[in-house]
Amino acid sequence: MAKGIGSDMALLDVAGLTAGYHKITVLRGVSLHVEPGEFVSVIGHNGAGKTTLVGTILGIVPVRDGQVRFEGRNIAGRAAAANVAEGVVLVPQDRAVFPNLTVADNLELVGNRSALQDGYAGRLAEVHELFPILKERGRQHAGTMSGGQQRMLAIGIALMQSPRLLMLDEPSLGLAPLLVQQVMERIREINRRRGVAVLLIEQNVRAALNACTRAYVMKLGQMVYDGPPAPLHDRTVLLKYF
Repeated sequence: MAKGIGSDMALLDVAGLTAGYHKITVLRGVSLHVEPGEFVSVIGHNGAGKTTLVGTILGIVPVRDGQVRFEGRNIAGRAAAANVAEGVVLVPQDRAVFPNLTVADNLELVGNRSALQDGYAGRLAEVHELFPILKERGRQHAGTMSGGQQRMLAIGIALMQSPRLLMLDEPSLGLAPLLVQQVMERIREINRRRGVAVLLIEQNVRAALNACTRAYVMKLGQMVYDGPPAPLHDRTVLLKYF
């Protein structure tokens, strides 16, 4: 098994990361890397530490030990807002929309901040191209949309922030299979067309493995597999790590 050590040119390089909440340690010496433009999936059971991992990378869960390097700079312990400003963007498990605002206002509120005004119109047009429903429902309040539409809006909001590393935590959660397929296709399209590196956190093993170019398996706060997704399509192999 590969040890998860990134190259000198890795966009994201996590090394020996230990983190948790209060007295509980969740991550235990986790190492992971994402190269520029790469699509990486992290799969594992509920409670494996996947959400804690992306929260720690973003800066909303305290780091106890280890490093989180983005473009060679250690960002461990830095405020989440500073990381977002540099292009580390997370779409969390919940739908992360402002339910009492319209779809258009959700996108404008995030995408038209002073630091992001350059290229605003182009980003908005790209979001509408990827998710036409967001343009069609621009005047609809976000809270009245279906779960799948809210998930698309949450991804659209993330794209309005010009991500260089797009992290998505369980984007398939609660969606019907057809919607899962549609959302995953759009995420792959974002990766291919824009060259945005993707770190996908998923319990939906099939969807995650079909989407990525490299996979990790996480178990009890540790990485137990780092490699190509193809071997994990074999259930016998997969169960060795689960």
